[in-house]
Amino acid sequence: MTPNRMPHNPYETPRSDVQQNEALPVRPVKGILIGLLIDLGGSILAVTAITFAYAIYIGTQGASASEIEGALTSTDPTSVLGAMHSLAGLGMSYLAGFYCLRISRGTNLRYPLVLAAIVLVLTMGAGVAWNLMDLLTLLGLSALTVGATLLGGAMALRRQS
Repeated sequence: MTPNRMPHNPYETPRSDVQQNEALPVRPVKGILIGLLIDLGGSILAVTAITFAYAIYIGTQGASASEIEGALTSTDPTSVLGAMHSLAGLGMSYLAGFYCLRISRGTNLRYPLVLAAIVLVLTMGAGVAWNLMDLLTLLGLSALTVGATLLGGAMALRRQS
């Protein structure tokens, strides 16, 4: 039988030279950069969409323009809008940690930890520079972000095995 022809038995499994155990290269920089894009870019897009939808909602409930402006400029994470923003950010951090590990082909939480550290430095720097909220709240939300990123990485590890 020649290699390019089908076997005489049409129900026989075809032969192939594919090796499943080939080691794939590790890509930490690509994984971390895409994770950063998912975390920061996804959070910005999600917060923008939530804010827009919330403004429409409270506008249809009869709120005045000044009430809408006050609700949208408040950075209180315990408000309804602040809680939705925090949940969206945590969700994006989870996805970022998950895809960081999957794309980088890591075998432990090293790369999601690097991603979490980069995001921590960026968010703490921006939060302190722009005086968005008190330092204790900022630290608490940052700790939750690190936890969400590592949880996403841990879920990716579980999925690999």
